[in-house]
Amino acid sequence: MTASAADRGVALVTGAAGGLGRAIVRTLAAEGYTVLGVDLQAFDAPEAARTWVCDLTDFDGVRRMLDEIVAAFGAPAVLVNNAAFYRFTPFFELSMEQVAQTLAVNITAPLYLCQQVGLAMRDNGRGAIVNVSSIAGRRGSSQVDYGASKAAVINFTMTLARIMAPLGIRVNAVAPALVDAGLGPKIEPHVRDAFLNQTPMKRAATAGEVADVIAFLAGDRSTYVTGETIDVHGGL
Repeated sequence: MTASAADRGVALVTGAAGGLGRAIVRTLAAEGYTVLGVDLQAFDAPEAARTWVCDLTDFDGVRRMLDEIVAAFGAPAVLVNNAAFYRFTPFFELSMEQVAQTLAVNITAPLYLCQQVGLAMRDNGRGAIVNVSSIAGRRGSSQVDYGASKAAVINFTMTLARIMAPLGIRVNAVAPALVDAGLGPKIEPHVRDAFLNQTPMKRAATAGEVADVIAFLAGDRSTYVTGETIDVHGGL
């Protein structure tokens, strides 16, 4: 552990029940943060100081959760928007209700969290936000709504970085390709094989490798980095 929890402050991680989310929680806890985990379903996260079950598309519920967090722990020093939604539905069978669900989880929810947590960070004059995008946001995806949502994450990361820099808040993103946890194993096998064939390192990233990049962007070694999206793709 590089610092005490009191020195590092509070880190709020969404999507904390999944494989990548758990790796983020572990890594930030090892870095000395008091980590708070959020997910749609109940989960066990021994490294987290506390966990919440919350539907991030329910803004009233999110607001109540954030009020409770600030009252109990103070304003987060770090927000990691990791929660995401992915389904495979052929484009011509994709309903607009399904598209709306993807966009609600992958764009609207993290944008709302950036706004509301950013207000609490603003009062402290500091903070770091890391949004989890995807290489699909750079290169497109076999699932058009997912790829479009992750491209939007990259875009609003750049915009929010400019808005929040004068407030002492940095906003960055990571864009992983295949990861051996989380959404990665859910990708249809032929798409996964095609990615691995194109990847110079010929393997998926580990969840820990992505979490390490997130910890770098959240911490004191990147204090002049904002508005950036770091690709974690093995050389694609």
